[in-house]
Amino acid sequence: MRVYISADMEGVTGVCHRDHLVVGGQDYERARRWLTGDVNAAVEGALEGGADDVVVADGHATMRNILLDELHEAARLVTGPAQARNRALGQIAGLEAGPFQAAFLVGYHSRAGAPGGLLSHTWVGALVHEIRLQQRPAGEALLNAALLGHHGIPVLLATGADDFCREARADLGEGVELAEVKRTLGPTACLSLAPARSRRVIREAAARALRRRPLPAPLRVGTPVLLEVEFHRREMRDRAQETGGTPTGDRGLRFEGSDPPTAVAALWRSLEEALREDAAFLK
Repeated sequence: MRVYISADMEGVTGVCHRDHLVVGGQDYERARRWLTGDVNAAVEGALEGGADDVVVADGHATMRNILLDELHEAARLVTGPAQARNRALGQIAGLEAGPFQAAFLVGYHSRAGAPGGLLSHTWVGALVHEIRLQQRPAGEALLNAALLGHHGIPVLLATGADDFCREARADLGEGVELAEVKRTLGPTACLSLAPARSRRVIREAAARALRRRPLPAPLRVGTPVLLEVEFHRREMRDRAQETGGTPTGDRGLRFEGSDPPTAVAALWRSLEEALREDAAFLK
């Protein structure tokens, strides 16, 4: 069995603050080790559950955060910035190494606007007020599950804080195994498990997820695929529109595609255009 892991950072053990998330932050290098540890725990659980091949996609900011020197030797790593020419689907890249029978979302966070969410945002917090998929508010887990589902890959495991786990249950259904590694206390504070314990929780959940029979079905969203993004300010929308999209209201753009990858790729290009020279994490 081949397993695909998409890894973010906000939902990783111990992470609660911007300094954990950005290059040059006081605790960034420590947080990279926590991230790599959570990913390795998911890899170990996948192997225990019957996987024989694991591909990990670094999906946070620069997308060069996971420490390759410390990555489990059974895994291969997709790394490199999310420019459209590199990774048109952002956090989902490297599916060509498949086919994959299962996917894990490790270190994920709740969507923009989530009440009381820890480090909540959707894709680019500096730009995005809300993204809707088929007219439903969508976080990164739902958007990426739709991309994976298009390729016939079910999401079997999601890890992060309790607010994210509630969102994942609501959006992805009862079939997803959840590994809660911390409790949210506020937008930049949490009650975290120690890394040794959280890695055990993740490893055991990953193994359970792959042993379940029958495996849950992939997420299918139907066609045509409608994606709507509302920006924080009108000038952000106007800049983003230079790559396409239909304006909605004062701050929105609408994208319609024949399938999730087509719609997501168009939306991602618009976000990249809106960031332009401010897009340090795309370089």
